[in-house]
Amino acid sequence: MKIGRISKGFATGFSVLAFAVYSAKSDSINQSGGSGTTYTGVGYGQGSANLLRDISFMTIANDANNLYFTFGITNTGNLATGGAFNYVIGITPGSPSAGGDTQSNTNGNPYFRDISFDSGFGGMTDFIGIFGAGGAGSSSSPYTSYGFNDWVYGTPTSTGITLGKWTEVEDVASGEPLSSQPGTSIPNQITITVPLSDFGANFSLTPGTTFDFDLDVTGTSPNTTAYGSLADTSLVQPGVPAGSSASPYSGSYQFNETILDQYTITAVPEPGTLSLAGLSALSLALALGRRK
Repeated sequence: MKIGRISKGFATGFSVLAFAVYSAKSDSINQSGGSGTTYTGVGYGQGSANLLRDISFMTIANDANNLYFTFGITNTGNLATGGAFNYVIGITPGSPSAGGDTQSNTNGNPYFRDISFDSGFGGMTDFIGIFGAGGAGSSSSPYTSYGFNDWVYGTPTSTGITLGKWTEVEDVASGEPLSSQPGTSIPNQITITVPLSDFGANFSLTPGTTFDFDLDVTGTSPNTTAYGSLADTSLVQPGVPAGSSASPYSGSYQFNETILDQYTITAVPEPGTLSLAGLSALSLALALGRRK
């Protein structure tokens, strides 16, 4: 289900950030790491037995040019035939003064889902929405690919973005393949490639830069909540048994996140730098050979 308009260049941004600083409340980081880190989920799939809601993991990596987000649902889930889905990745610098979207009573993100980041993290400043494409998500009309779009929130220090508004900066309508794991008959994994240069409205993602994030699964309509969270290992709505749709579960519950994961950009040599290093090593070897 496609959300939003088509545009180019995910210029989601962050402000020049300090390391995450949190309020005196319970805001905390569950897992943190650098390039290649796999963040594990618990896969509650709250409110339904729908396996699309069973988030298993997300791996984040970076090279000198891109960020790579790979996430998967349970091995028995099937993104192609399991139904319509929206997955969202919310991002923030993590400082209470970040100036992100803190609408904890009325959404807090550009998809108008009932998902927000607590003000102790500074609200949500960047957002990636992911949706099925090329079909209807059923066994008779499976998704053949997925699409995603990216948004940036105008903070007081952002450049080129309207203050206090979400701006869409990239829309990949379809054509991104669904991965298959553990077998070719069970597509349960997606990878998104995002250029580092696109994160320029609020801050530059350079080596050593840290941001906080979460991956949530939600419904395909506005005002629906998160059914599962990667970072928060508890249930989205306390007191509701895992997999239950019974009261007091509510699809419109406002999930104000107080637990996130954290990622730090890892320094990676530019391809040209590696070539120069190789040539230097070769020259040194030849010089030593001549001396012998």
